[in-house]
Amino acid sequence: MRDIDRTSTLLLTKPDIAALAKVQRPVVSMWAKRYRDGDRPFPRPVSTEGRQEKFSGTEVVDWIRSRNLGNSDTLVEDLALHAALDHGSALSRDIVFNGISALLCMKAMLGESLADLDARDLLDEADELDPDDEFLYGEIESLGGELGAFASFADQMADAAYTPAQAFESMMAQRFRLQRADLVDSALAAPALELCARVCAALTADDRAVFVDPSAAGSDLLVALRNVLPEYGEPMAMTGEATTAASRLARRRLAVHHWRRRRAPEGGFGGGFVLDEPAMFLTQYPSPCGVGMTDTQVLADIDNIVLQMGPEHRAVIIAPASALVDELGDRQADGIRSGLVRSDRLRAVFRLPEGLLPARPGLSMALWVLGAADPAVKPADRWTVLADLSAVELDDAAVVGVIADVTASMGTYKSVRARAFRHGAVYETAALLATGALTPPQPKRVRRPRFDGAEAAGRIVELVDATNLRAGGLLDGNLNLRVEYREAGGGPMPTAGQLAESKDLKVLPGNRIDESDIEIGEGVRVIGAEEVLGGRRVGERVIDRLTLTTRYPSGRYTEPGDLVFCTSPGFGVVVDVEGMSVVVSPARIMRIADPASSGLVPELIARHLLAKGVGARPSGAIRSGHAWKGWEIPRISPDRVPAVTGVLHDLRERRRAATELLDNLDRLTNTLIDGVAHGALTVAGDTETHPERG
Repeated sequence: MRDIDRTSTLLLTKPDIAALAKVQRPVVSMWAKRYRDGDRPFPRPVSTEGRQEKFSGTEVVDWIRSRNLGNSDTLVEDLALHAALDHGSALSRDIVFNGISALLCMKAMLGESLADLDARDLLDEADELDPDDEFLYGEIESLGGELGAFASFADQMADAAYTPAQAFESMMAQRFRLQRADLVDSALAAPALELCARVCAALTADDRAVFVDPSAAGSDLLVALRNVLPEYGEPMAMTGEATTAASRLARRRLAVHHWRRRRAPEGGFGGGFVLDEPAMFLTQYPSPCGVGMTDTQVLADIDNIVLQMGPEHRAVIIAPASALVDELGDRQADGIRSGLVRSDRLRAVFRLPEGLLPARPGLSMALWVLGAADPAVKPADRWTVLADLSAVELDDAAVVGVIADVTASMGTYKSVRARAFRHGAVYETAALLATGALTPPQPKRVRRPRFDGAEAAGRIVELVDATNLRAGGLLDGNLNLRVEYREAGGGPMPTAGQLAESKDLKVLPGNRIDESDIEIGEGVRVIGAEEVLGGRRVGERVIDRLTLTTRYPSGRYTEPGDLVFCTSPGFGVVVDVEGMSVVVSPARIMRIADPASSGLVPELIARHLLAKGVGARPSGAIRSGHAWKGWEIPRISPDRVPAVTGVLHDLRERRRAATELLDNLDRLTNTLIDGVAHGALTVAGDTETHPERG
């Protein structure tokens, strides 16, 4: 067997370095020029072919990491992949790519080093894991006499990435550089994948549910879903069957991420299939095996899925907006979509922003969420929730809002009608069928009444007086804050787990409240993940006190000073100063037993945890950050608690007053601009306000 060059001898051109560091090509030339001299100069070229310089891969990676430059956190494993793909043998890049992915899959399944096995042992292990050659044996066998060397590369990549799964994902990230059309043309952007995965996870209440992707080669959505599901669970996946290279790669990828796999129904998903168990469909169009599908074909495929859906089935589908929401020019496609709308299964429709399919950045995508039909709803009363997010960035707050709207859309007819939605609104099915499109109708233009200049002038006088009063209060009330300098304590902070053991604090679970019982208006304040993460103002959502008492007799209220926190779907913490709120799971309560004697100040703890980001999920991680028991909690001397608490109270009141001042200034500005724009108000030269007719 001919040995293959190791990463230490891999030579990189400047374009290779740019791709490795995930920067633009001119940046590398700038590095070479700026860091030409000094204690850590840019590496010298090892060789020059014509006018093209080549550099040692290991030296370049070490230099980039020492300087903390570039935009890649996976330099080492990416370098190993570069070395494997630029191996210099007669094997094609596709054979090497598929072979290394199979070796990483086998390493994940075996849980041991591959370099310790010779070629014969490697093939024997592959045969044991894949006796019917469904996903990895053929790829490993195709490496032939260089199998042992590539096994060593797989070990290097897994070691550099810490796990075979992370190394596998580093390989998948190279699909754009390698121009793998079968993997690139259907690849969704990260925000789209996260949105679909989090919506799917939020709708999956049954632990027995099998996650179904009817496409034969798709894996992006299921991998994204695996990242938001509990790490130690054993989710079951069911996918389409095919013998293509992309389909086999998808099966390897799911195996690496510890998906259990169930075979597709007899005959596949092409015709009338049957699923007699709880199922969650999660799929995308275009898929790797259906890039060229027309809108009619996409809708026909979805219709086939919907026809087989039972009471325990739900679906999250992302596809081009031209098929899912836009007005259709094709009569056949329009007929299929109209039938889907009439089925009473289409619960929510979201038009999404452009740029979610990198291969076609100008293409708009849309999201459909489907559930079981409600036989109690009359055809004339059927409805769908619609929302247009085409101008909304899919950040965490937007995703939390979508999840809230989707969860609410799965409620009963009565609960949905009473719900105040974040992004969407409820529309009657009959009205949607008449318009021919599934987008929120544009509001009718209403002729504005004649602008009343006298009323606006009077309103400005009121706002000016209120602004001056509030501003004067802020200026007159001087902040009195004296601090003393001392050496910082060198001892470690106690952890939340240690404080819980000593009974200084305790953590209580949030209440499990049905979304349909949460409303907007008057009632008991609700604090859930939306409030903790800043998506909603505390007090905006409430639950009726009678409903809370009768339906949730064991429900608990917060006490003044309780910290409310959550780690999923994101990390956040707020202090409920007033108490008497209802915390909704997954948010939880951290309650201090006695601040005066324990030295634990709620707002101090909250600000510290937010600054440290202790519960935030690291990029690419499966779980959130440290569990709450490991969080370090600041503690002060009990005799200092009254002074610190008093100052924090003063600062809180000043923030509230400043917020009111800003609100008054905004209202004053808007009123003035509206009046000046209508020609009903002018501003006098002395800048004094005169509510007189000009």
